Amino acid sequence: MFARLLRGIGANAFSQVVIIGLQLALVPVLATHWGLKLYGTWLMLFTIPSYLALGDFGFATAAGVDMTMKVARGDRAGTLVTYHSALTAIAIVSTTVFVIAVLICLLLPKAWVTFDIPVNPSEIRLVLVLIVAYGLICLASSILMAGFRCSGLYATGVMGQSVTQLIEGSACIITVLCGGSLLAAALAYVIARTASVISQGLMLTFQVPWLRLGFNGANLDEIKRLAKPAFAAMALPFAQAAFLQGTPVVLGVATGAATVPIFTTARTLIRAGVQFTTLLNHALMPEFSTAVARGDARLQRHFFFATLATNAAILIPGALVLIFFGQQIVGLWTHGKIHPSFDLIAVMTAVMLVNGMWFPVSNLILAANRHATYSYIFLVAALASVALCYPLSLWRGATGAGLSLLALDCFMFIVVMRLAYAQILKPSGVASAQEQISEVI
Repeated sequence: MFARLLRGIGANAFSQVVIIGLQLALVPVLATHWGLKLYGTWLMLFTIPSYLALGDFGFATAAGVDMTMKVARGDRAGTLVTYHSALTAIAIVSTTVFVIAVLICLLLPKAWVTFDIPVNPSEIRLVLVLIVAYGLICLASSILMAGFRCSGLYATGVMGQSVTQLIEGSACIITVLCGGSLLAAALAYVIARTASVISQGLMLTFQVPWLRLGFNGANLDEIKRLAKPAFAAMALPFAQAAFLQGTPVVLGVATGAATVPIFTTARTLIRAGVQFTTLLNHALMPEFSTAVARGDARLQRHFFFATLATNAAILIPGALVLIFFGQQIVGLWTHGKIHPSFDLIAVMTAVMLVNGMWFPVSNLILAANRHATYSYIFLVAALASVALCYPLSLWRGATGAGLSLLALDCFMFIVVMRLAYAQILKPSGVASAQEQISEVI
């Protein structure tokens, strides 16, 4: 287990380097070569893949946890049934979502795809179709990752996803540097992701022959059994998409597209700190699932405290750096193109501290397939946060949008920590989901 954790931490570290490196590179390149208005439009359009991640209805997440726990019990046959059932459900649902999404893109009124930028509406429609395709291709990566995770190859799966992100991000940067348009950038993402997903599928098949791709093991009863944790899991990306992607859109509507890059740049900066907390946390998740499957309460508690200690060690120094040097960092990063206020930096630093403590703990609850105890609460709170963003943005601009996120994270901190006590720390064991939800409310 220790060796797997070290490999997982190393893979997650590489992943964070790739993510942060691409974020640091993409912002100045796109802002400089496209201008803030066109770049802001791209940011709003690229919210679509986050929403299309819901196209699997949570089956990849639920199946990944279930498969890991079955492998821990030595049930390979049951693991394959779950895998094929999830593949079948995702294939059917994502195909339906693609057809509907494309029809919507093509039938949108012309006034809705103008965006007040010098780009032909027909080209915008094609960009939307490509972004839809990209979002649904990403679903294949999620179910493949479930296969890597359950078979003890979490680090290999993470490395594959990181290389995928590096390839598609680099393709976008090169395209824009060569004078590429929104359409060219969207096409670069689709081609890069497709090639990478095919490579990941071949790698998984070669390394884990018994976990073969296919649909012949699919079982309707298994799909029904997975539906409950799957729908609860679906609420999580829905909530994340709501506040991560919905907040910039609402901010843009309230204050104009030019304000969006200021907010997203500050948010990207603070999310770098949160992402570092996942180095250990994500590597722990398969091990936590195994501990739950084997009924090892002592190991579960150790994982919980290790998560809290690691988070604090990363977030507190990061917060001090951002408070004192955040504005200067953004100025250097964007070559003086973007100037966030100190108020915005301070609010987003607070968001980083609170979010970085509760979210990794919630991942442990997710790793036990007990996420129904908080996922729907999170969804409602996220939607409320997006609604709150509009009046706060009118009042304080980008800083107001940050305040809406801070309110969301403070609420979820209370919810998740109370659930963690009931599910992980409480000596009497895990209470029922209904009891936990009632206690939180």
